[in-house]
Amino acid sequence: MNIFKNTLIIMSMAALISACATGKNAFDKGNYQTAIDRAVNRLQANPNNKKAKDVLLDGYRVASNYSLKRIEQFKRSTDTYKWEKIFNEYAVLNSYYRDIQRCPACMDLITPTEYMVEQDNAAQQAANVQLALGKDALTMKTIETGRQAYTHFQSALRFSNNLPKIDSLLDEARYMGTLRVLIEPIPIHSRSLELTNEYFENRMFEYFKSYSQNRFLDFYTPDEAEQYNVQPDQVILMEFDDFVLGQALIESKTVEVSRDSVVVGTYTDKEDVTHDVYGTVEAEFSRHKKTLASSGVLNFEIKDAYSNSTVVHRKLVSEDVWIHEWASYNGDKRALTKEELALTKEKELPPPPAQVLFSSFIDRIYSQVIDQVQRSYRGSEL
Repeated sequence: MNIFKNTLIIMSMAALISACATGKNAFDKGNYQTAIDRAVNRLQANPNNKKAKDVLLDGYRVASNYSLKRIEQFKRSTDTYKWEKIFNEYAVLNSYYRDIQRCPACMDLITPTEYMVEQDNAAQQAANVQLALGKDALTMKTIETGRQAYTHFQSALRFSNNLPKIDSLLDEARYMGTLRVLIEPIPIHSRSLELTNEYFENRMFEYFKSYSQNRFLDFYTPDEAEQYNVQPDQVILMEFDDFVLGQALIESKTVEVSRDSVVVGTYTDKEDVTHDVYGTVEAEFSRHKKTLASSGVLNFEIKDAYSNSTVVHRKLVSEDVWIHEWASYNGDKRALTKEELALTKEKELPPPPAQVLFSSFIDRIYSQVIDQVQRSYRGSEL
């Protein structure tokens, strides 16, 4: 009885799976592309599947009429982008055509219609619309409309490669949409230290050049701006307000350490056999740590080059702590761990030169500057 019941369940599940595979459910829900695709796949596997045949016959007829009616509606509309929508509908119709063409059993049932000429014509019309919109945007001669024009020209290329002077139009749009930013030299003011930030300047300029790739952005040093006769739109000013070194601090902590079961001697028994003597060894272990904190503030500002108004102003604060540890001991060194013994071989060192500490501080402030630049120029991608 259980075997019969299980067989019925398996047969029911198989029938359900077969029905789903024919695309009937998708057709009933209005998912015509899915329905036709499933019916075609089922008929390729089983050319005599009646449900798949019914789905394909009804599905292709209903789906084709649906797309053709939408095409006529779009043609009568005043929608600026109607040709893109018409192109998409013809693309769907041609996908039906290709799917059925690759299925001999399907071709016995239906002779599909190809709409490649109509699709190509819609593509050209859609490209012409985007081209016209891009040219209109160029006449406004602003950074924003330059970027809009570039987007329109790129969209036109997606529909047609046969567009006269498209490369020069893209170049013109990119030039118009590009924000030109002057990077001023980065001074540093320290009350008591002789420091150079050449390393930071070079690193920042290198980053700006790489960041501008594939963006509507160009960064210039003052020399480059003068050389290429560039009128900047914005100016980035960065200045270290101050860099301060604290006092070196030394902390020491002494503890008693011991270890059991250590060989502390030997003895010889009556039979003249030597034995190890185990005991506890002790030592006084002193750990020393020297620290030197450094801190600074970088003033980050973006100004409009025409009005001199401030676009962005941030105070970027960071600090770095140099740490050195060493140790000493009195007593039996066998009481120390490997780590403690290694520390006793270290010696007290003086702090690094101020320039080295400043470079370490720069590494920390650098990531903050990068984050600020990315926030400020988000949305400038080509």
